Amino acid sequence: MSSHPKPTAEENLARLNLLRRYLERHYSISITEMTRLDRSVYRIDRRDGESWVVRAFPADRPVERVQGDAEILRFLEKQGFHAERIANPDAVTFPGGQGVIVTKYVEGKPAVADMSTFFKFGEMLGQLDNLPAESGAIAREAGSLHHYSKLEGLPRNDLDAAVSWLSQIADRTPVKSRGLREQLLKSLGSADDLHDLPRTLIHPDPVLKNLIEKPSHELTLIDWTGAGKGPRLLALAILIWSSALAQGGNKSQRISAAIAGYRSQVKIGENELARLYSAMSLRPLLFACWRFRYAIMAGKAPDGTEWWWPSDTLTEMIATHAKATLQKS
Repeated sequence: MSSHPKPTAEENLARLNLLRRYLERHYSISITEMTRLDRSVYRIDRRDGESWVVRAFPADRPVERVQGDAEILRFLEKQGFHAERIANPDAVTFPGGQGVIVTKYVEGKPAVADMSTFFKFGEMLGQLDNLPAESGAIAREAGSLHHYSKLEGLPRNDLDAAVSWLSQIADRTPVKSRGLREQLLKSLGSADDLHDLPRTLIHPDPVLKNLIEKPSHELTLIDWTGAGKGPRLLALAILIWSSALAQGGNKSQRISAAIAGYRSQVKIGENELARLYSAMSLRPLLFACWRFRYAIMAGKAPDGTEWWWPSDTLTEMIATHAKATLQKS
């Protein structure tokens, strides 16, 4: 996480215009509109063809990581897996040393949070687990979110990054919030990084917002930045967690549907089952550390009642139901 001041609106606009001019010149295209989709991620509508998505990474993201993203997308296309596709043979470039990748925009709508969607989502994760991940970028370590750790790689790097966030604000944390900071540090110290569990090709963030339903009703998984070979239990735990927290419908049924889809492709081992709660606790803990640091940097004093604090009770309830469902499957 950077401690540099946020760029102004004028600076952001200037950077966006530079990126637009670069893309038009490099790809010989005419861009009619650029729409922000996420941090440094834009939809570009072209006068002369289908829409693209451009992701511009920080200059300190290694060249091989960006090239690896493209390699994984090409691999997924070759395997027939429903993921976004590379937009151009020259998909990865480095204007000014900053990695940029272009993919085809997936026309469609956010997937509906119903039982069919969660079954298919679980099935997709299971299919991904079964793909060969033995060489090249497909075999690179994964499980970390690139927004959290500059190293990316395995979940341990996210945990180390979170420790560094809390260290950065040690002297700025108000007295009333210091106990909470210590509590977070203690949780990070005892967190299970899942390093010894089976690893497969995983998507780094398999949540509903990254699943698009195309007009053909085919589901497509997007945003593969940092994908690679990581603990398959982590990806499953994130899917189960996001299924439980989705709006509408019955929470238990959504969990069961996702697990049924996954189990149609993969059988989870006993050692993985025993550590499902630990796997499910990772992302909420990391998010809380990120929000805590953000609050302190903004001059606030968190008191533990904020919406972003992890709920051990909720995590235990979700993990218990999921474990029982997996054992029955």
